[in-house]
Amino acid sequence: VLTSSADVKELTPEFFTPPADFLVNVRDLPLGCRTRDGAELGDVVLPTWANSSPTAFLRMHRAALESEHVSLRIHEWIDLVFGYKQNGLEAERADNVFHPLTYEDALRHLDAETDPVRRASLEAQMN
Repeated sequence: VLTSSADVKELTPEFFTPPADFLVNVRDLPLGCRTRDGAELGDVVLPTWANSSPTAFLRMHRAALESEHVSLRIHEWIDLVFGYKQNGLEAERADNVFHPLTYEDALRHLDAETDPVRRASLEAQMN
């Protein structure tokens, strides 16, 4: 169970199908430095189980996605993301709640806000 509503982990389709180019900075673009230690950013740092291979990393993600374990449970994920556990009591029971401004109806709250300072604050959070 995640304890921070800012901690969301969803993988895009690129994480499951080759090529693995998006994990490697082949053009040596200047991506900046980490604030923690000033280390220059480059290729994605892969977990040790990938053996430093972006291709192996994708292959293992694909194998996990197509596994029996996932096949038996994918309907649960569908309920969380697209179904009845998206919001409300069932979402709370499933620990599937996020900051209120991340939901679709947040714009209605913005439109109803008459205090200019509070409205500016909401807009800043949404942008």
